[in-house]
Amino acid sequence: MRRSVPSQAVPAEPCTDIGTFQGVVSLVLRDGQITREEKRLVIKLAGLLDLPDEVPKQVYDAVISGQVVEGGRELSALDRLSVYSGLFETAFLNASISEDEYVVVAYLRHFFDITEEEHAKVVSDLQKALEEHVEKNVFHVVEKGLDQALDKVNGWFLKIRSILPEGGR
Repeated sequence: MRRSVPSQAVPAEPCTDIGTFQGVVSLVLRDGQITREEKRLVIKLAGLLDLPDEVPKQVYDAVISGQVVEGGRELSALDRLSVYSGLFETAFLNASISEDEYVVVAYLRHFFDITEEEHAKVVSDLQKALEEHVEKNVFHVVEKGLDQALDKVNGWFLKIRSILPEGGR
């Protein structure tokens, strides 16, 4: 599937919990700092990946020093979809989602090989949950925000896919 690795920050096959976490940490630190929103996403990702307590700090330190942490648990397709869904929901439910957060979600969609159908199911499930928990008169505002977020994530996903060798594969 992935024949070439564009940088140390984008792990090669197989997709592991540590490789995923390292890729995202590298991505959020590309500008040299981590915002409060990015930190929240990274912490959520560590939880979704069920990383041992010491691993996030090890990975962060490795990224800062330009090192790579090897190993980790291989993620099944179901694991990847579950992590993507959880992070997508976390990012969207943040009232002030930033461009960097959209990039993280788009990166995971690409890195995890989330299909268009799987992505649509994640969005549909989130919409259903919102309908159940948000008052009807507010739902249209929330739905508009979700549509805007989807446009951003899809745009970044296409951009990521277009700049990586062989369409990212």
